[in-house]
Amino acid sequence: MTLRILCLHGYTQNSISFTKKTAVFRKALKDIADLVYVTAPHIVPIPTLSTPEEREDDQLENLEPEAVPYGWWTSSPERPQYKGFDQSLAGLREVLEKQGPFDGVMGFSQGASMASILQLLLERPHLSPTMTGCKHDPFKFAIIVSGFEPRDSEKLAWYTNKYPVLQSRKPEDINDSDVTPNEEDKENVEPKYIHGVQGASMHVIGRGDVIIEPERSEELLKHYQYKTPVTLYHDGGHYLPSNAASRQAYKSFVQSFL
Repeated sequence: MTLRILCLHGYTQNSISFTKKTAVFRKALKDIADLVYVTAPHIVPIPTLSTPEEREDDQLENLEPEAVPYGWWTSSPERPQYKGFDQSLAGLREVLEKQGPFDGVMGFSQGASMASILQLLLERPHLSPTMTGCKHDPFKFAIIVSGFEPRDSEKLAWYTNKYPVLQSRKPEDINDSDVTPNEEDKENVEPKYIHGVQGASMHVIGRGDVIIEPERSEELLKHYQYKTPVTLYHDGGHYLPSNAASRQAYKSFVQSFL
């Protein structure tokens, strides 16, 4: 049996560049998982160009394909709403339904935040009109690398709302009245509710990350309390660590779902 993992790149990356950046990760899982990489739908300004005029006039067509920068949404501290999010989500739903099924999801930075949201929405598809009726089971797991809690208030509320514990892994069987496994057990089983994500997760956090500080990544952990999240800390910065201990940690985590 081989698992299938959907991989979501970070802001200003794309599927080509992310495939190259995760070569060691992919090799660590070569015997147990196939990785499928997708590119976000939004081209974003090249961050190395310093002025708005340069960014407006940048010649993306002159870039190599792996250098063209994409993002899952845009936002700012002044405007934390995620512009372009719904289009990205619609694209991911299409990938899930046409290229799936996937056992898990892995994401880096902005892609890690998107992966976490997608994991939650597959468990609670009624939260988003874009995901309602999606024909894909919830993920068994997510690998969140330099992830962070959403700043968009709507998306954050998805994590902080109270939900019944899922008794079925089929999205079409899930609704807010599904509290106990069956009617006859209702008197013997106390209703159980959770906040946030019910599925399993592994969170990779760089102690030296100055782009997504460790504290921001740790804020996301509190939304993964039903199944204790696996945490992998490393002393580096904003990247997926590739040393022997990290490779073994990735493999052990993923292998547990075979």
